[in-house]
Amino acid sequence: MGDVMKTLVSNLRGRCLFDVAMKTQIDGLISIQTGEVNDSCLEKFVKGGIVRIDTQDPIEAARRISEVIRGARKHGEVYVASDGDGLGGILSFVAHREGVDAIYTCFGESAVRLPPLKMDISDTKLRILEALEEESLNAVLLSRKVGISRAMVYKHLSALMDMGLVKQSQMFERYSITGAGKLVII
Repeated sequence: MGDVMKTLVSNLRGRCLFDVAMKTQIDGLISIQTGEVNDSCLEKFVKGGIVRIDTQDPIEAARRISEVIRGARKHGEVYVASDGDGLGGILSFVAHREGVDAIYTCFGESAVRLPPLKMDISDTKLRILEALEEESLNAVLLSRKVGISRAMVYKHLSALMDMGLVKQSQMFERYSITGAGKLVII
């Protein structure tokens, strides 16, 4: 059995980036950056690249990061390390969503591994979100489109609204997907 490539996807810089790289023993580094791109010392010694995210749309940024993680996964294990600046929150969310091998954040100057967070989103809830991404629908139309009873639609909608992924408009009792809901289905 051959060695598995370990890739770190990160927006970190400096000491904390070095700390994560040492803990994970990476083979490759993909640096996620906004604004002006600059190489860190580590990037000069580890193969990989820089991905520049120049959109102000969080959904588009999440989509791009998701593509990077999925591409890296084809080559082996993927680790994500982020901070709270700029893209850090979205990078961390997408890492949880994609189920990477480990997620790290910075605390002070050292890297801390985060425990996995579980999102309880069933296939049916995902189908409801995907239907609502296309258009706002009422419960009857959702029931037909997703292929479940109206009672089950209401149950799932209630859970999705509690999670902040769906909102209800007063007009025509229609439901629509929120920005957070769009992030879940990228």
